[in-house]
Amino acid sequence: MLKILPPTLRERKRYILFQVISEEPIVYEDLEQAIWNQFLDTFGELGVSRLDMRIIRNLYSQEKQTCVISCNNTAVQQVIAGLGLLSRLGDSRIIIKILKVSGTIKGLKLK
Repeated sequence: MLKILPPTLRERKRYILFQVISEEPIVYEDLEQAIWNQFLDTFGELGVSRLDMRIIRNLYSQEKQTCVISCNNTAVQQVIAGLGLLSRLGDSRIIIKILKVSGTIKGLKLK
């Protein structure tokens, strides 16, 4: 039988809140595809698996164009760098602005 890891041995997570500034409204599926393609091109499959990155779909706001990514606490700088490399989404130019990094989703104070 497998034992559950105690909290002291588990990987800690960080949540990154970012905003997409673009010329046109962004659809979540296009943004998700662009992020995954950029990260796979930059870090490769092994690198992306070490980031333990997840794009949280239900925290995407179409009106504010904000989204949340969760990752490993040691990989925050790499995720921010990978997001900074995104410059195009389809035919429109985009800018990614990091708003906040937190250890909990509640700490992001999503409104």
